[in-house]
Amino acid sequence: MRTRLVYLLLAFAVNPLSNAHADAALDPNVAPKSEEEVSNVFRDMGVVQKRAMPKGERWLVSTYASFDFSDGPYSNYSFHVNPGYAVSDFVEIYLNFVPFHIVSPRSIVDKLQTQISPPVTVIEAKPKMQFGAEVLWAPLYGKDSMGISRIIRSDTFVKFGASMISFEGGDSGMSFNLGVWKTFFFSKNTGFRFCVDWGYMQQIINFGAAVPTKSFASMLLTEFGLTFYL
Repeated sequence: MRTRLVYLLLAFAVNPLSNAHADAALDPNVAPKSEEEVSNVFRDMGVVQKRAMPKGERWLVSTYASFDFSDGPYSNYSFHVNPGYAVSDFVEIYLNFVPFHIVSPRSIVDKLQTQISPPVTVIEAKPKMQFGAEVLWAPLYGKDSMGISRIIRSDTFVKFGASMISFEGGDSGMSFNLGVWKTFFFSKNTGFRFCVDWGYMQQIINFGAAVPTKSFASMLLTEFGLTFYL
């Protein structure tokens, strides 16, 4: 019993000495720093929270092609030229101008006119030009990895547009769209924009009749093109 008690007393006496020796041998360069200091790793990660690119109070030109995926008798492809202005880093406004539409009949038109007896004639006015306005709101921004060595900045936006479409024959109709996607910035003056839209477009049926019928149809649109920051 006395031997165990002696061993315990020696253990308690030696332990503080060994701890003190370990602290003295510790390399001061690897000693923990103040909790208020931030590691360089986390400091670099904080760059994601910075603004993707300064855009406020700059003139813009957005050019893009649009393709529709509706179930109508015609495919509609259009090219947009939109001059605009960035009110802030998050809000952009544009004038929407489409100088021409490329319209081509889908396969269903040929089937209705050649494979059905009596044949069914599809008559729908084709769009010619388009004028309107668009508002873009980009609340989110960040960085995207392009491989292991390149980072490209981008923002995520929501876009709303309203336009007046001129059809062949002199008639006109309205078009509305709501889209969302991203702009990727190649430089301080150029960005690539891709957008998926839900469109609500007025169509003219029975084109050429005394009283043509106007009706709205929903469609899915995809848009992609370049945006220039002047």
